[in-house]
Amino acid sequence: MSDKTAVILMNTGSPAAPTEAALRTYLKEFLSDPRIIELPSWIWQPILRGIILRTRPAKSAQRYRKIWMPDGSPLIVYTQKIVEALNDRLPDDIVVAMAMKVGSPSVEQTVARLKKDGIDHFIFFPMFAQYATQTTESALDGVRELKGELKDIHWDWIRPFYNRADFIEALATKIQSNRTPGAHLVMSFHGIPVKSIQKGSPYEKQCRETAKSIAAKLQLKDGDYSIAYQSRFGNDHWLQPYLTGHVESLVHQGIRSLDVACLSFSVDCLETLEEIGIELKNHFLSLGGEHFNLLPCLNDDASALGCYEKLILESISTLKSN
Repeated sequence: MSDKTAVILMNTGSPAAPTEAALRTYLKEFLSDPRIIELPSWIWQPILRGIILRTRPAKSAQRYRKIWMPDGSPLIVYTQKIVEALNDRLPDDIVVAMAMKVGSPSVEQTVARLKKDGIDHFIFFPMFAQYATQTTESALDGVRELKGELKDIHWDWIRPFYNRADFIEALATKIQSNRTPGAHLVMSFHGIPVKSIQKGSPYEKQCRETAKSIAAKLQLKDGDYSIAYQSRFGNDHWLQPYLTGHVESLVHQGIRSLDVACLSFSVDCLETLEEIGIELKNHFLSLGGEHFNLLPCLNDDASALGCYEKLILESISTLKSN
């Protein structure tokens, strides 16, 4: 066996192409995840197959085409850049790769490839700072589903890092370097159903702690920033305020210059670049807003890489000491 340790960066995933066919394949798998849609299969699957997969793929493909990069999906492109940068920074006995819960490269494909190289120590790194069953646990399900593949390897996973000092420092630096002077700052987090919080999810508390820490680091006053939740899906009651309605309220309050930072995303993707950078921007301007600035995610910034490097080294040390 090799003395190397593999670190697998994990994210939700992306379609293979900005086409209706590729989106249908992606959405079928993504929206069949019981972590994402918490409905009995016998209720949900007829809705998914009979309605959603007949209409949503074409619309989603149009949205993806607006932000698709020459090398592919932004989520995949930026994650690969992080992989390459971490491989350059970390010792030679650590191999960094990536895997997606939905789409390619899959967890199964990535683990199988690395095991062929003789690696039997793995660190799985869900790239979600705040813990939620819809993200963190869904990604880890992709590991647990390997079953027999896990019997002959030693593995652990990196816990949420929403309140780490170096992570907060990285976010604060990124925000400050891209701020619009005088603009109101909205700290946006991906929404989840309220029933998840009622079941004990720490997600909302962790989001608010991240926001509070950033505000303190940037010495923001209460009126300088606000918190909202984006990307609501379906008709369930989700965390509020909903971002679109919140922005409308800000306009009514006289806010004309707006910065939005999407703080539950490690890399830019459809939910940041298109949903916020195009759709929400156009909506804000149509309401009378004058300046809208989507702040970039951390992506492969050096400060983020430094945080990830420390997390990885700490996790490997713990894995090998057990």
